[in-house]
Amino acid sequence: MCIQHEKPTYRRIEVPLPTPPGVPPLPPVIYFDIDTRFTPTETIRIRNLIVINVAIWNQHFIQKEPSPYLSQLAMCTQKYAIRGLTPLWSKGPEITSGTEAANLAMNTLTQRFIENGTGKADVATIDYRIPKPGNRSTIRAKTAKRQFKVPLSVTINPQAIADLTIADINLAASLLHAWFHRCGFDHPEDIYTTYFIGEAPMCIMRGFQDKNPAVPDTVFTQFFD
Repeated sequence: MCIQHEKPTYRRIEVPLPTPPGVPPLPPVIYFDIDTRFTPTETIRIRNLIVINVAIWNQHFIQKEPSPYLSQLAMCTQKYAIRGLTPLWSKGPEITSGTEAANLAMNTLTQRFIENGTGKADVATIDYRIPKPGNRSTIRAKTAKRQFKVPLSVTINPQAIADLTIADINLAASLLHAWFHRCGFDHPEDIYTTYFIGEAPMCIMRGFQDKNPAVPDTVFTQFFD
């Protein structure tokens, strides 16, 4: 359970989209309505996290162009993700490789950007929620069970955003984990290792490097959900 107020108010922000190769025509910007209880400084940091994830998405398609299916994200995910590779909305065959899951996730994120920027889905809201004592939360989102017209809405713990000891890349990966929920990927509660939705953001946190046996996954997964 989280503490929340009854009638939030929002301020709108815009984030420009690049035009990576191999994607459908894109809108020039995507939109987010941020709860006004976030301070201006916190709002700037949240916007920066969105910008980081747009850059990661852009990099994926740029890297795929000369070597199809071989982005750093896809290659890293292939090493570690063996479960939760198929989104809940899929009616086709089960996905069996981390590479295929990464490509589908990024293609679905492209669809979410198009829906957002063209008004085919509601504007994504970024809600303010402080966990009750004893609970934890960084950035969370509900798992989408439909393929289309899904806003990239999330809830964010302002205490995490205000904590400058948490690296931006860890918060950006936390946001991407939440966005992957909005793309239809899921995992059992508090279980992330071997699941696509946990392994892909962890790859980003590690700079796409292999796992270090001396560093447990919980160092990274503490920022999920």
